[in-house]
Amino acid sequence: MKLRAPRLSSLSRLVGVAFFAASVSAQTIGSFPSVAVPPGNPLTPDKVLLGKALFFEEQVSSDGTMACATCHLPEAGGADIHAGTRQPGNDHQFFTADDEFGSPGMVRQDPTGAYLRDPAFGIARQATNRNAPTVFGAAFFDAVFWDKRAGQIFRDEAGQVVLPALAALESQAVFPPVSPIEMGHDARPWSEVVAKLERIRPLDLARDLPQPLADFIVGATYGDLFQRAFGSPGITRERFAMAIASYERTLVPNHTPYDLSTMTPLQTTGFTIFQIQGNCSQCHTVSNGLFSSGLLATINVPGHQRNVKIPTLRNVGLQRRLTSSGFFANLDEVVTHYENQRFFPSPLTAGERRAVLAFLGNGLTDERVLRRDPPFDRPTLHSEVEPVGSNQYGQAWPGTGGFLPELVSHVPAILGSPDFKLGLGNALGGSTAFLMIGAAQSASGTTFHGIPLHVAPTQFQVLARPLSAGGAGQGVATFQMPLPGTVALIGLPRYVQAFVPDPDAIGGFAASRGARIELVSERLAP
Repeated sequence: MKLRAPRLSSLSRLVGVAFFAASVSAQTIGSFPSVAVPPGNPLTPDKVLLGKALFFEEQVSSDGTMACATCHLPEAGGADIHAGTRQPGNDHQFFTADDEFGSPGMVRQDPTGAYLRDPAFGIARQATNRNAPTVFGAAFFDAVFWDKRAGQIFRDEAGQVVLPALAALESQAVFPPVSPIEMGHDARPWSEVVAKLERIRPLDLARDLPQPLADFIVGATYGDLFQRAFGSPGITRERFAMAIASYERTLVPNHTPYDLSTMTPLQTTGFTIFQIQGNCSQCHTVSNGLFSSGLLATINVPGHQRNVKIPTLRNVGLQRRLTSSGFFANLDEVVTHYENQRFFPSPLTAGERRAVLAFLGNGLTDERVLRRDPPFDRPTLHSEVEPVGSNQYGQAWPGTGGFLPELVSHVPAILGSPDFKLGLGNALGGSTAFLMIGAAQSASGTTFHGIPLHVAPTQFQVLARPLSAGGAGQGVATFQMPLPGTVALIGLPRYVQAFVPDPDAIGGFAASRGARIELVSERLAP
């Protein structure tokens, strides 16, 4: 049976829409679980569905590898399931006290989309300099991001006010698509994002769509969907943000054991310790339902002393890393830190610790998040089906200095894409990269001048690109090419391997591993 999108009246009851409500602290908005909605962006079923499509749309990113959802999945409590990627911090040195543990993002790219060697990450994916906060419940704060830089007033690119209040979610939504680390390339303009949305097939990389979302996008372009959601034609930066924010306002995790009065005796004891012995509610406010005052504070994490927005603790037990730096890998480490900082008047006993962890870890977890029940149901991302590097095989062959040329091969090969690309890095700067593209993988043990060959030497072509200047291991090349739009080619793989003439390499060439490239289109797949 196909499910219908809810009527506005039922949707309003579901999320408890309040057009304006402010907490006594003036740091939060709405009255949990009732969200506050900007009068200029009313909540409608079509707009929520459009926002949901955009939230899970990997094609919003400049190379099709990142969606908003990539760093905000239910399984991680609305945060990043891959959190904990090391970033060098302010001293630009890895493995020092100020290292951050953020989210893997984009391989560095110049304004044309060509790959660059990043000073910190080389041609590996860059990492964000903050741990991704949960998106669940974000609608209740007057400002978002750890530093609260996205406030209630939403402005267009010229600085004109679009929404005068209650619009922190809209203000935040316009940052990631043009961030060169999160979803974009260097100097990516919003006009490029809009142009891409105008030509792509909605959710062409996603599979397992919830039925209401599948019904919403079937046979439609994003132009059609924006017109349906907003009542007039036009894809714009502002409408993108308003749709994303509308979807996020439905993500209210208020079915926890704490809310349903189903906490276990151990969880209840932990809640008592949380409030009285630990006085945790001084910052993680209980009375507003958010377990956060929304204020800025510091907890004196070594190397990361800074004031950040106090996070909600709802679903904190599902998050893979904790605090703004991602310094802590689990709740037990956080509780130990609070003890060491003497936030508790005396060390916890073993029983008290178990109780506090039971309350935080499970007492504040919404089971709908764990089950992916609405509103937390979702599609499967392409990056989950084919994780970065999973399409590579075989052995690389070292060049000067022992550097192994490395393919960048995780950009999805979308049917009809005008700007598909492969990259090569860690090669001899100033040399030339030769990309071998064939219809079959070579048999195990096949070599060329003693070098492992991973593409069958029949029915192949070779593309040449100059490598950027630099010494050993510094060269980077980009192979950009349009892909055919022939539906019959879906699922037919191609195999690639890169070679670099290198006088210091055994056999005169350095070589990458092989990679399997397959044309994809979930919307047009037979």
